[in-house]
Amino acid sequence: MAKQTDAHETSNEKIFTIPLREAYKKAHDKRVPYAARLVKSYLRTHMKAETVKMGKHLNEELWSRCISKPPRRVRVKAFKEGDVVKAELMGFDYVDFKAQPKKEKRDMKEKLLERLGPKALKKEEEEKKIEGQQSPVKSTPVEKHEVGE
Repeated sequence: MAKQTDAHETSNEKIFTIPLREAYKKAHDKRVPYAARLVKSYLRTHMKAETVKMGKHLNEELWSRCISKPPRRVRVKAFKEGDVVKAELMGFDYVDFKAQPKKEKRDMKEKLLERLGPKALKKEEEEKKIEGQQSPVKSTPVEKHEVGE
């Protein structure tokens, strides 16, 4: 079953070897998601918690050999904070995931200006000034010359 050491029990931290052979009974394209659910349910029952958060390295280990071949077993270090269990692959420390704020989408011109740098900005400003000066000249009506009447 699960292997535990006395030193880890006092700090509310436990080490488990979680069997994932049940995942191989599922269809090929559903095995790793099912294995992730197996890890969470195993930790939920053995740590007596409502929510389980998996670490980055544990998730990468499950997905390392593609969706159809999850590992047969995983060694996990789990600790409990309140009613939340945080688990990470053995040998790594758990790091909280923080969602990055969404970036505003820019159009192609802004991306190009960012890439070209301050010289392009100066050139664009100069072009706007030149266009501003030339715009009254362009607004005068132009007479058309008809050919062949």
